[in-house]
Amino acid sequence: MKEPLKFHLRLQLYRRERNFGPGVTALMQLVQEKSSLSAACKTMHMSYSKAWKIIRKTEDDLGIKLMEGTRGGESGGGTVLTEDGRKLLEQYHRFEQETECAAQEIFRRIFEST
Repeated sequence: MKEPLKFHLRLQLYRRERNFGPGVTALMQLVQEKSSLSAACKTMHMSYSKAWKIIRKTEDDLGIKLMEGTRGGESGGGTVLTEDGRKLLEQYHRFEQETECAAQEIFRRIFEST
């Protein structure tokens, strides 16, 4: 018996260089949940400096600030998404869901007999 045919989409948003996609959104989602870039990096097994490099490159390309960090102090430091970052993350997730639904329908229509 044949394995069923499948497909995979990888969506990326960009102006000049493809950089805002599943990896950046996963990092942003973790920052939103943990209020910490450091904690997000640990979860993703990524170095803190690499994460900031990716974020800065993405911010430069998109022309918006995605995150803001605060240093130490009494309550410790932290990182939060900016309003633009939260909005873009939400829009990306909506775009991803709607694209997946549309792609499933197209896939079924074209490959239903395969």
